[in-house]
Amino acid sequence: MTNDLLQNPSEFEEFYQLYLYTFNNPDTSQRRAYFFKRCEHALVYGKKTATGSLASGLLSLPFEVDFHGTRYQTKGICDVTTAPEASGQGHASNLLQTALEDMAKQGTTLSYLAPFSFKFYRRFGYEHVFDHCKYTLESSQVPQIKPKENSHHIKRGMLQDNLPTVADFYARLVKKDGLSGGLVRAKWWWEYLSIKNTWHCALDFDDRRQVAGYILYEIQSDNLIVKEFLFDDPIAYQNLLTFIFAHQNTVESFVFDTPTPTYHGNLLTEPRNVQCVIEPYMMARIVDLRDFLVRYPYQKSNFEPLRLAVTDENLPANNGVWEIAASGQKVTVKRVNGTNVPDKLTIQQLTKIFFGAGSVRLLAATGTVTLRPETVNALEQLIVPGPPELVDYF
Repeated sequence: MTNDLLQNPSEFEEFYQLYLYTFNNPDTSQRRAYFFKRCEHALVYGKKTATGSLASGLLSLPFEVDFHGTRYQTKGICDVTTAPEASGQGHASNLLQTALEDMAKQGTTLSYLAPFSFKFYRRFGYEHVFDHCKYTLESSQVPQIKPKENSHHIKRGMLQDNLPTVADFYARLVKKDGLSGGLVRAKWWWEYLSIKNTWHCALDFDDRRQVAGYILYEIQSDNLIVKEFLFDDPIAYQNLLTFIFAHQNTVESFVFDTPTPTYHGNLLTEPRNVQCVIEPYMMARIVDLRDFLVRYPYQKSNFEPLRLAVTDENLPANNGVWEIAASGQKVTVKRVNGTNVPDKLTIQQLTKIFFGAGSVRLLAATGTVTLRPETVNALEQLIVPGPPELVDYF
């Protein structure tokens, strides 16, 4: 393990003070609580100056994600900080490269992060794959929703007071339906969310007193912002929406922050009443390409060998010509010797395509990737349909 790990409370405190200064945040008991909650579970990296002061730091958080039914071990990079007096000396870059190398040694398959600059993190193999779609609806334009049945009831409270119930329902839906790249939230992460956010919670219970859905939301000034909306049946969906829109005399507008970049404003009777903005969200990169490809949820159980020449400037183990094939529902992935392979991808481009974050046909047509038409056709039949989704932020 690297010597750049911070391990004792005094070093964590120094990192916290640098974090406050760098992001111009006040020191509050709430911020201190959620910052050190992350430190309890993260690998905390720090680079020191010759005089022993902390020049730069970052956190590498352990997660598990569900990608269309496949579970991948993932590290989330966050709180990348550099002291202004140490700026431009490459400390953050060196720490990030070290963190990536450690991930590869630890058997981590993926890594996510929220970028301050997409260009900067592409240097380390990350690519923009997650977007959010935000809908804003004025209170005066709220549609009338009348649930078809009244057998359900709503319980209102705060997330921290309903944490086990909300977490259990989330886990039940993940087990039932899977996710599109989202987190399989551990107990400590739920606790972190309840510490960091003062979210309200509305739970829908069916006639058997079982949870059928929930909404997490916050009220900021004159806006009600829906952060997460999960349900297991249509009645729960209708009841929870009715509950939210019952606030129309309390707030001036409603904001639905959704992890699905696909437009759904057409569900309204008057689509012009809602404003819709797609916002770039987070980045991802493949750390262990072999494991990612071997366990990837291909859309065909049998397919002919496909060769891709992959370049990864940060993790050499991913470099080379990779051959993927499947027979009898068994996937084989191997690195082979090859020259003049016509289909070439960087690790960033491969991440984007296999995550379903971009049309492989469009990427090839624009010259973003070098792929033959027959390879484009093959990939379109293999990769997961639809864009990835991520609610969480770190």
